Amino acid sequence: MPNKLKNEKSPYLKQHENNPVDWFPWSKETLLRAKNEKKPIFLSVGYASCHWCHVMAHESFENNDTAKIMNEKFINIKVDREERPDLDSIFQKSLGVLTGAQGGWPLSMFLDENAVPFTGGTYFPPKEMHGRPSFTQVLENVSKVYLENREKIIAQVSQLQMVFKEFNRKNAVLKQDLEPYAEKIIQYLDEENGGFKGAPKFPQFYVFDTIFYFYKKKNDKKFLKPVEKLLNNISSKGIYDQLEGGIARYTVDEKWIIPHFEKMLYDNILYVNLLNQFLQKEKSDYLKYKLKQTINFINAEFISENNLLGSAYDADSEGFEGKYYIWKYDEIKNHLNDKFEIFKKKYLITKEGNFEGSNILIENKDNKLSVEELSDIEKTEKILLTERKKRIKPFFDDKVQTDLNCYWLYSNLYSSLILDDQELYKKNY
Repeated sequence: MPNKLKNEKSPYLKQHENNPVDWFPWSKETLLRAKNEKKPIFLSVGYASCHWCHVMAHESFENNDTAKIMNEKFINIKVDREERPDLDSIFQKSLGVLTGAQGGWPLSMFLDENAVPFTGGTYFPPKEMHGRPSFTQVLENVSKVYLENREKIIAQVSQLQMVFKEFNRKNAVLKQDLEPYAEKIIQYLDEENGGFKGAPKFPQFYVFDTIFYFYKKKNDKKFLKPVEKLLNNISSKGIYDQLEGGIARYTVDEKWIIPHFEKMLYDNILYVNLLNQFLQKEKSDYLKYKLKQTINFINAEFISENNLLGSAYDADSEGFEGKYYIWKYDEIKNHLNDKFEIFKKKYLITKEGNFEGSNILIENKDNKLSVEELSDIEKTEKILLTERKKRIKPFFDDKVQTDLNCYWLYSNLYSSLILDDQELYKKNY
């Protein structure tokens, strides 16, 4: 039986309309209900292509026993972070202030009956594991603490306001030279693989935008190399879709090989814009090709019914993460036949694979390929892409975000100058 999300438009909220959890949207009416019933609020924030949001939904929100606890003890609210980035920002900061933990999605926050946060977390498993309590344990404990300390928790609002005020003061942009900070950041970068050290590994393009700004300002190579390393490594590894273009959100390893397969418009805009900036100053036919390929992919595959761009592609298809993108060794061999050996000159593929017995395509940068070989390999890529398009695609979140569509329009116009592409210019002007 549908819950209160049945009339919502967000694809993420619609994914939860048939949960046994009695979900409510964020609204004045919902908040008033919590106040009248003197119940704490469980707030779950996520988005339609979020893999771990799906995992927690399947494990907990679709479980009748868990839903019974939630419905009995909480007012349960679902929020799409892309519909309400303002709420997401507030409660991500709240998590850091209240627990010292790093935010993320799904975001699981507990609010008092006045919608003031008092504790929270991100993903909670169905059973206790790896030091994380089970979600049902969390629900029971938070409910018990709230019942026993309700007035104290509600009274904490003034203290929380003071903490937030201090937090915002410390994190305010200061009127001082940022160059020393950029130089300090460079010391923490992964010199071999690009980006920051460790895993999981996010591109964090906004940081490299800043670094590249100082290269343009100072013409100092120490600010160029980190950006060049990042772009070349990302563009040649598994985080990049070698057949069609575009990048995934992050990789679980430090070498950019195994992506978390979701593709978000936001990340790809940042990737394209850093490429644009780089190519405006430096020459690279390789990166120019990646720029063109990604633009073509976004303009073709992110279009929604109203001729605007949607938000993201899910990581999963047919219930498995990455199934749409990965290849068995023999599968590639059978599709390419006599062209298989030339394909192997560009891509590192093995019978064992690099992801659960299958291959995520990554380039072999050690091979120097002739123009003729590259032309032949491009034909093999088209063959595989044609075969891949016969598979069931991951779910597409076609929700239109005005800010990102405007940002993409700017990116296309910028790219038309970098690529000297009048058709791209006319299409977007």
